[in-house]
Amino acid sequence: MNAPESYDVIICGGGLAGLTCARQLQRAQPGLSIAVLEKVPGPLPAAAHKVGEASVEGGAHYFTEHLGLQGYFNKSQLHKLGLRLFFGDSQGPFQQRPELGARKFPRVPSYQIDRGVLENDLRKMVANAQGVTLMENVTVTDVDLATDEEPHTVHLRDADNAERTLQCRFLVDATGRRRLLHRKLDLGRKNGHEISAAWWRMKGEYDVEKMAGLATPQWKPPHQERRWFSTNHLMGYGYWVWMIPLVSGNTSIGIVTDETIHPVQGYNTYENSLEWLRRHEPALANFIQDGELLDFRVIKNASYHASQICSHRRWACVGEAALFLDAFYSPGSDFIGYTNTIAVKMIEMDRAGQLTEEAAARFNRFVLDDVAANYLALYRGLYKTFGSAPVMFTKVLWDTCFYWALPCQMLFRKFVVDADALDEFHEISQEYLALNQRVQNAFLEWAPVAVEPDRYTFVEYSKTPICAGLHLELIKDKTREECFRDMRAHVQRFGEWAEQIEREVAVARKTLPATHAQMEPVVAAMYDDAAI
Repeated sequence: MNAPESYDVIICGGGLAGLTCARQLQRAQPGLSIAVLEKVPGPLPAAAHKVGEASVEGGAHYFTEHLGLQGYFNKSQLHKLGLRLFFGDSQGPFQQRPELGARKFPRVPSYQIDRGVLENDLRKMVANAQGVTLMENVTVTDVDLATDEEPHTVHLRDADNAERTLQCRFLVDATGRRRLLHRKLDLGRKNGHEISAAWWRMKGEYDVEKMAGLATPQWKPPHQERRWFSTNHLMGYGYWVWMIPLVSGNTSIGIVTDETIHPVQGYNTYENSLEWLRRHEPALANFIQDGELLDFRVIKNASYHASQICSHRRWACVGEAALFLDAFYSPGSDFIGYTNTIAVKMIEMDRAGQLTEEAAARFNRFVLDDVAANYLALYRGLYKTFGSAPVMFTKVLWDTCFYWALPCQMLFRKFVVDADALDEFHEISQEYLALNQRVQNAFLEWAPVAVEPDRYTFVEYSKTPICAGLHLELIKDKTREECFRDMRAHVQRFGEWAEQIEREVAVARKTLPATHAQMEPVVAAMYDDAAI
């Protein structure tokens, strides 16, 4: 019998996480033999049936700088005009709803990603890379993980339904929600965040400004870039709805709900989704009702966690094969960046004889305890606040500042695989986690007593001094000592900000109804331009 084909690394899954992992690995260690195994044959349709079109700064930095794709993204994908959220009365005139967003494109870029276009292009890049073999139309049926120095064995079925086996030194699970290793090793964990989602693509461009129709002069100032370029969110109690433009000329639309408030059975088909929108977001329902549907997908209980995502026994889970918390704030590409970078480093360490149980434990701790735990605190139970402009104006500022001040810095500074940096970040992130949980609880207390503004209100979150300063810090040259010094200082200031938020909430609960002044973002006075 012939020996199985053998590779240094096998990546199970050739979606966004698997393809970017292969590219990053090949660029870092060009002498490796790498096999990427993908079930779906190419090319993908332009409106590929995938979720995760919006990126934020960390993921965008990973794609452009870590993978060397800045020129590609600038040419072949859309620049993103930040996130944009609409709150308040969804039954009234759309243009009267309180709005949070950006007027101008940010200094630090992010992108709206047309996944079909990107993954087709990545397949070509990976297939043409030296040492990489892309196998399409193959299904991984099982893996036998070695416990010693023997190779791992991968069992697969090809397009002719013939069974084959491959072997490798290191195995990467990039199978997405299939979670090959989660299921085999019982790594998956519930996280108490019960959300469901449905999403689809509409043929053509659906511009939120056209949906608004005749807007007030305040809604269309001369210095406002087209809102179409934003990731637009329609927010309500227990739900949010996205509208995302794609470079192919189509539009991605999705509904995400707290399953305990809006069960997925209410929108589990396209017809049901339209009816759901007619009840909760009638302006959007009317806007798209005569459009051409390209695809539709629904997922119940979309959020999941893990007890472990990598091991010194030469395997790692990346992207959604590792964990998925929520699509709100678009963290998916960041988690691809974290987990891919860890997998690439582990392969390098293994080849140098330096991959230890302690090193793998540190990587697991960073992703699961330091980053994911803080993200989960932003989401779990908080969908009850999503329709409240007063609360969300402040919550988005708080959540965004956390992101730019802490985890985003780890990708920009390439600290994700630095052992000393990970130890220092662990202390900082755990201190912040206690603050974060306090503040999210305050938001939950605030939401039932907050009173919506009686006029159009716009908050340009990126222009608030703290957000503007933290945003620009991402591209400021710093030593490692300076970066962690600043992180600690920010957490200390966040503590003072948290106390102010808690005081404001206590006042709002005692003095109903809330005044209009209480609806403005609660930002501590110390965050003036001089303090940043």
